[in-house]
Amino acid sequence: MEHSNKDFSEALSDLIKEKKIKLRSLAAKTSLDYSYFSKLTRRKGAPPIETLINISNALDVAPEYFIEYRIHKLNEVLKNNPEIIEEVLTFAYDMERRQKLKIADKEAEFNE
Repeated sequence: MEHSNKDFSEALSDLIKEKKIKLRSLAAKTSLDYSYFSKLTRRKGAPPIETLINISNALDVAPEYFIEYRIHKLNEVLKNNPEIIEEVLTFAYDMERRQKLKIADKEAEFNE
């Protein structure tokens, strides 16, 4: 699987199960505390980007596997190129209108 659209905790849990990795082993590979991984697999939200990259490397997956990383990169591109924001939004709305892209519910709360 190239990437996941699940939130970080769920995507991480799936990878750990799929790769049959013990949390203690993952902790050793990342120099992070074992209990930290236990918390990451149970809570909403994602760790800092540097930590996400560290975990990705330890799991032998690209950071882009996690949707939070892809959103982070998109945010960086838009911050550095504000002139393309309108074009990107027009594209997204057009894709939504043609039912090729689902836009998040405006009423739902986003947890960082």
